[in-house]
Amino acid sequence: MTDPKAVDWSAYVDIASAAIGLPIDASVRAGVVANLERMAQVAQVVDSVVLTDTDEAAGVFRP
Repeated sequence: MTDPKAVDWSAYVDIASAAIGLPIDASVRAGVVANLERMAQVAQVVDSVVLTDTDEAAGVFRP
């Protein structure tokens, strides 16, 4: 996975929003960029977990 800190998330927001025709209002743009940065950091942690051939998904979630 690419280092989340090496990505220009501001440019990504511009390119991705233009590609799908989704205007991002200037008043919320900084929050969109910040949330993408956070999600990439969380994804990096999840991606770092090594799974083995015997690992299985939980059948039932009970908090």
